[in-house]
Amino acid sequence: MTPSLALRSEILMHARDFFPCWDAIAALQQDLGREDVLLNPLIFLTALDETKRSRCVACWRGEELIGVVYAVEHYVRGIRTGYALSGDFTGRGAVLCRPEDEAEVVRHAIHKLLSSGIHALHLRMLPTDTAVISERRLHVCALDGLIPGDRMKLPGTFEEFLGTLGKHTRRNVRYYTRKAEAEGIHFVACLSQREFQAAVDLLNKVSIFPADADRLAHDERLMTLYEGCERFALRAADGTFVAVLSGFPVGDRFHVLTQLNDVRLEQLSLSLVLRGFMVEHLIKAGYDTLQFMGGSSPGFGRFCMRQQYRSLFLDKRWGLVSILKRASGWWVKRQHRLGRHTADLLMVLASGFLNEEQLILRTAIKPAMTGPGQSLGTAAHKDSAETVFSSR
Repeated sequence: MTPSLALRSEILMHARDFFPCWDAIAALQQDLGREDVLLNPLIFLTALDETKRSRCVACWRGEELIGVVYAVEHYVRGIRTGYALSGDFTGRGAVLCRPEDEAEVVRHAIHKLLSSGIHALHLRMLPTDTAVISERRLHVCALDGLIPGDRMKLPGTFEEFLGTLGKHTRRNVRYYTRKAEAEGIHFVACLSQREFQAAVDLLNKVSIFPADADRLAHDERLMTLYEGCERFALRAADGTFVAVLSGFPVGDRFHVLTQLNDVRLEQLSLSLVLRGFMVEHLIKAGYDTLQFMGGSSPGFGRFCMRQQYRSLFLDKRWGLVSILKRASGWWVKRQHRLGRHTADLLMVLASGFLNEEQLILRTAIKPAMTGPGQSLGTAAHKDSAETVFSSR
């Protein structure tokens, strides 16, 4: 009987580090039939900048690549923070491996990162393994939940699509579309890059949630990688753009990126109106699925396909940084008990040393728990002695 080969791992810190294993990653992704664009190393690399640098871990068994954990470390003014993040808000783009290898790949990746200058890792993933992993050197909080997800099926006609929505959402799409059109606002299906950028510059000044320059630059880098990219808009009667939205296709799936709306017209629900027009346009173009990159708004998000989600907050138990994080966590929890607001930065510094309710706020589980019409099961578990990696 041949003994199994030991697993070895390496951190891919630069684009050049990916080149020797590029074909192996592509072969593994194809073998698994994974269509998640976020597991494509090229897409991952487009998200890097001076504040986010690669800390991906490739795991090998002999000469065979069996898994990759995609992660970034946060930098401030070129200085390492030791805080790492894996996976997008809905858990996509974190782990590429076979289900039977998931526990081993994740465990090795955690060990590799935490022995290479990382002291805090927030791993957001779509779990496929039910194994339990123990590690006494770590403090962990693991949160599991069924969330609406980020993908929505598109039927053959727009009327059929409206029929898949709840009656209130369906009524709102129709009502606010008519209301916007009565105000002279119309849908523009194809903007040039220059028109889109000019509209973004204008809307960023009058949006509740303006898009930062790094995010917009990332969107544009993504758009250059795919043919058939789309830039949609709503235009007022005077020619002013009042809402914009962009995205890119992969096969029959359309990936939705940043949307910006004029807050001065919030009574018209422009976000809902533009997404309705977009869906109608995409259905006519033959797309059968939408993917909201990073998660959807509650309006459409609650009708996305549900998926199992896991969020792991992993921190080194000992050391000076651990003491600082524990102190930050104690202060945040104290302020919370007193009903006082705490700066987001302090909550990030505390990492996993917060109470369950505060950690849930930093995951996709919170929107799933509070979304209209949802009744989703969630589970959370913490263990002060060992890392627990199990599904609920």
